[in-house]
Amino acid sequence: MTADELVELLDRVIAAGVVIHGDVIISLAGVDLIRLDLRALLAAVDVAEVR
Repeated sequence: MTADELVELLDRVIAAGVVIHGDVIISLAGVDLIRLDLRALLAAVDVAEVR
């Protein structure tokens, strides 16, 4: 993938908007010790205002 293709892909993603969601759980011996709930919105300002 060239740099121009990467820029074009990123431009399309930002224009449409994308939500990234993930969970990370650290446990020891079956006992959950730490839980992280991660969410990120990547969008242009005008796209984010509409939603």
